[in-house]
Amino acid sequence: MIKSGFSVIIPVYNEEKVIVKNTEKILTFLNKMKIPFEIVLGNNGSTDRTEELGRCLEKKYKNIKFVSSNEKGVGIGIKEAILNSSYEKLVEMPMDLCIDLKFIPSCVELLDHYAIVIGSKKMGKQKRALWKIILSFGYIFLMRYMFGLEYVDYSVGGKGYKKSFILSRINKIDESSFYVTDFIYYAKKKKEKITEIPIYCEDRRKSRFNYFKEVLCRLKSLFSLWFSENILKKV
Repeated sequence: MIKSGFSVIIPVYNEEKVIVKNTEKILTFLNKMKIPFEIVLGNNGSTDRTEELGRCLEKKYKNIKFVSSNEKGVGIGIKEAILNSSYEKLVEMPMDLCIDLKFIPSCVELLDHYAIVIGSKKMGKQKRALWKIILSFGYIFLMRYMFGLEYVDYSVGGKGYKKSFILSRINKIDESSFYVTDFIYYAKKKKEKITEIPIYCEDRRKSRFNYFKEVLCRLKSLFSLWFSENILKKV
């Protein structure tokens, strides 16, 4: 039986400076919603005090889970969080809270009707480095050109998923952030309902990503997907 409520899933890597403050900020916000919830923190290879502090949060609050892997990569963290979540409705947020928390209740409501909810920075407002915006626009162009997808945000955080759908793709998740693209592409392919809504994003801090490695991983996965869908199936 599917439990009524939702899980906020958050990948964490070397977040000792914000993990306690920001998790408690989310907790305070969610308590006002008056429906069952949990926060699942998915550690991926942190080398600072993130795990120690995460375990303390788990002990202090009954609706916080801290799960951990020694492997690095945002995909590893989100995979751990998904597998250890209790609810059908999953809302993915970033640990630095660069995305407005108001996305969460909107997403939870929309997941009654959609398999995926995409929070779009382009549709809303964003305060990010120009080079990040340019990289995002380039990726959006590739998705539209190669796969005909009209969506305008494939980044980590500010996304909602029905767990029963994305579990079918769980073994495809690698260490990169390509899982977001994979979920959206296969939802569209399976004719699942997807919606995209505007969000506010203020991303000021130094990124936890190695962007050069991340871009290479994403492009490799992207062209691998295109090749398997457009070439191998015709052979």
